Amino acid sequence: MHRGEHLAHLLLVTTGETGVARSSWQLLVDRRFGSFIVGKTLAFTGVWIHNVVAVVLAWQITGSATWVAVVSVVQFVPQIVLAPIVGPLADRSSRGRLVAYGRLFCIVGSGGLALWIWIVGADAVSIEAILLSTLVVGTGFAVSGPAMQAMVPDLVERSEVGRAVALDSMPTMFGRAAGPAIGALLAAVAGPAVALVVAALGHLVFGAVAAVIARGDAATSAALADGRFRDGLAYIRRNPVVMLLLAGVTAVGMGADPVVTLAPAIAHDLGGSDALVGYLGSAFGIGAVLGSVASTFLGSGVRQSWTPAVGLTILGLGLVVVPFVSSPWAVCACFLVAGVGFTIAFAGCTSLLHRVVPSTMRGRVMALWLIAFMGTRPIAAVFNGVVADAFGTGAALVSLGLAVALTGLLCLPVMLRRSTPAESSSAGS
Repeated sequence: MHRGEHLAHLLLVTTGETGVARSSWQLLVDRRFGSFIVGKTLAFTGVWIHNVVAVVLAWQITGSATWVAVVSVVQFVPQIVLAPIVGPLADRSSRGRLVAYGRLFCIVGSGGLALWIWIVGADAVSIEAILLSTLVVGTGFAVSGPAMQAMVPDLVERSEVGRAVALDSMPTMFGRAAGPAIGALLAAVAGPAVALVVAALGHLVFGAVAAVIARGDAATSAALADGRFRDGLAYIRRNPVVMLLLAGVTAVGMGADPVVTLAPAIAHDLGGSDALVGYLGSAFGIGAVLGSVASTFLGSGVRQSWTPAVGLTILGLGLVVVPFVSSPWAVCACFLVAGVGFTIAFAGCTSLLHRVVPSTMRGRVMALWLIAFMGTRPIAAVFNGVVADAFGTGAALVSLGLAVALTGLLCLPVMLRRSTPAESSSAGS
């Protein structure tokens, strides 16, 4: 029996935690963890700046929505393709160094495209150059993604993991909410090259922070066999509680898709302008930020074990209610509520995974976490698009929302306890 499996049982059955946990503010001003959060915020904002500049340039060059979609696809594909390689690396090498190496790719991708625009001009940039630079940025996030997620518990005490993971969700949410707006504004005022330079600078700062953190890193020794990716899959099969939490992460990723895929159709059904599409996205983003704040208060003790189920239920019901309201502001309110649930579930599932999974296995599990969170988004987009075209946006929202809420039932504390390996239970008694 692994120590991580035993701790999984202890986490789910105890009513409190040992150790004196620091407050959210104390964590944010901590030299290592606080710097990590600031750097990660700049990096995630940078990748969204690159994304919006790249898709705008792709549209201006080709006038094709298909090419715009391809830009997003090439940014995401490396995170699936490289997961079996970078996951084990995050368990056998310095996680801080992997994050720094990933930033180098992102600097080359965004900075290289900025330099090319300055040389040939924005009007002369080819779609191939945009795709290549975006692929490089995506590769950077693929290289560093599992390590970036896996190293959070390494920066804090065990009793602080729940709060730390909740705080760690803020860079993702802020980048998602603010990055596109910042990128669009910079591109409009100063030009796309300047916007891309700002994105590259964000990665440069985070890379420097990661390099400093890596000075105190020791190479992580994988405990199972030689640290192979398939050992991570075998570990999940032996631990159904981890499988349920990954199912929760999958539902979180899919539940966030309607605000992108269905927003134009929802705005059309309501008779709103294109601006309403932006309002819906902003409402979800604001809710996500509010959810991050709420998660910091729910990230410890017994409350932590409830956050996946509560968050998924709120997210699912927020989507289900949308077809039954007719006011644009009411729809925005529904998406705001869904955004709150999104972050609570995201932070809850992720923090419990960090608490359950031993450090020697965490890199491989977080590689699968990335696939669960991001790899299902295209599936959700196709599902929403097909169902909406065939039966209407209401049917797509209700069916997906119910699926998300039902997944929340699978993540109830009682279900997680039942899924804890029996040998852990006996060992803990």
